[in-house]
Amino acid sequence: MKILKDLFVNNIELKVGSLLLAILLWLQIAGQPVQRTLLLPVEFVNIPLEMEIANDYQKEIEVIIRSRSTASFDERQLAVVVDLRGVEPGVERSFPLGSESVLNRPYDVEVLDFTPAQIRLQLDNTVEKRIEVRPQIVGQPEDGFEVTRVEAPEVMVRGPEFRVEDVTEVQTEPIDIEGLASTMVQQVPLDIGDSGVRIDPPSVSVVVTIEEERKEVQLRGIPIRLEPEDTLFQLGTLWVEIQGTVPASFMDGLNAEDVQATVNTDGLEPSDEPYLMVPEITLPETYNGVLRITSVIPEQVEIETPR
Repeated sequence: MKILKDLFVNNIELKVGSLLLAILLWLQIAGQPVQRTLLLPVEFVNIPLEMEIANDYQKEIEVIIRSRSTASFDERQLAVVVDLRGVEPGVERSFPLGSESVLNRPYDVEVLDFTPAQIRLQLDNTVEKRIEVRPQIVGQPEDGFEVTRVEAPEVMVRGPEFRVEDVTEVQTEPIDIEGLASTMVQQVPLDIGDSGVRIDPPSVSVVVTIEEERKEVQLRGIPIRLEPEDTLFQLGTLWVEIQGTVPASFMDGLNAEDVQATVNTDGLEPSDEPYLMVPEITLPETYNGVLRITSVIPEQVEIETPR
């Protein structure tokens, strides 16, 4: 106990003086200003309705501040704010930055500088339009098969007018069909390549029809039949020819007699000039899914009024 007493009592004046000196030194240091550089996000207020920022701009600003070393505040609450009230579309403007631009700045924090010292912005009207989707197909299907159709729905793009005007189509991410021998359906994200334009929806369902390779066939001498049977008209063209395709593995024969070509004359009035009519081609059920007609020769046939 005597040792502890001597520790606190002996040289009491010197010890108190040292303590007071340390306190004064701390107060002097604590009162000194401290300079720091903050990286603050940019926020916008009073953006006019149906308008948006059309150009690329600095998303974060370096701000140099000065405050007391004892000052305490949450940097996450600070931001650089730009007021866009009254801005006209299509006009690029510079917005100088000042102390009032720092949102939630504590009263005892002084703003010294900004880098950059201003933000250049161009606002444009917000527009939207519907565009086509162009699927990107990579790879090859199984030998003996081919892609016969690729289907994708249209999408809506929305953004600044001058950016949207330049968009004519949007691509999908690559769709791999390597080695496939049947139709595939896949949900694929879209890639427009412009962050200033938004896509709705951001992905689409793409149908890639993969079928057996096909070969060309012809059916000649298909007789044309007039309807109704008691019509007053007569044929100026008697026969048509069909060109089409069938699967490469299809080995059965096709018979022109199985195909019907008809022309309906209901509603026609007698005329000195022949009518040109498109014949209707009817295939038997056994040909459905096998024969695909690519053309009918001639496309139109003559129907005459008897003299």
